[in-house]
Amino acid sequence: MPRTSAAQKADARQRLLEAAAAAFARDGFDGARIDAISTQAGFAKGTVYNHFPSKEALFGAVIEEAARLALRRYEALPPGTDTRGRLLALVEADISVLREQEDFVQVLVREALAFRSEQTARVTQHLAPFTHAVQEILSEGAACGEVRTDRPPDQLALLFLGMLALLYGQHWASEGTWPTLDELPELLVTSFLDGATPRAVKQP
Repeated sequence: MPRTSAAQKADARQRLLEAAAAAFARDGFDGARIDAISTQAGFAKGTVYNHFPSKEALFGAVIEEAARLALRRYEALPPGTDTRGRLLALVEADISVLREQEDFVQVLVREALAFRSEQTARVTQHLAPFTHAVQEILSEGAACGEVRTDRPPDQLALLFLGMLALLYGQHWASEGTWPTLDELPELLVTSFLDGATPRAVKQP
């Protein structure tokens, strides 16, 4: 029997991830079927289990792939000069992924906000690379006096991501009228860093 090369395994895994993202987007987490994902990717039924032990693990892997894609796009941008600019760039990178996989991101946000402890924990776990990036930005911002220090960066990062999820939900609920994806990064970052306090207007 011919051996499967590492490149072939990586290709098969990627095809399964893409088919899974489409299935979760179309049918939701509960409605997606493993056998259908395998055949949609061009493999025999059950092939998913050669790469992932369960549907939950597959869902987590799709989340990780989307998070890593957003991070790669963020890291390819010129480094920000302050906390505000870095957060804006990170959200813009995430939205660029959303524009390509919007149906799946809707499922992801819905599962994260479903208040099912196991699923919420799973989503949080697999979003860890993205969460860590937010935490790092905020930690460095605190060190240079741009971010409050009475709350630890990990708590602030979760607050930031919670606000992002809620704004995504508001965007979809309003059928894209408010906030639009173009205005969402500025709205989120300004609201997070400044709250409802009016910003001082610089005099000429």
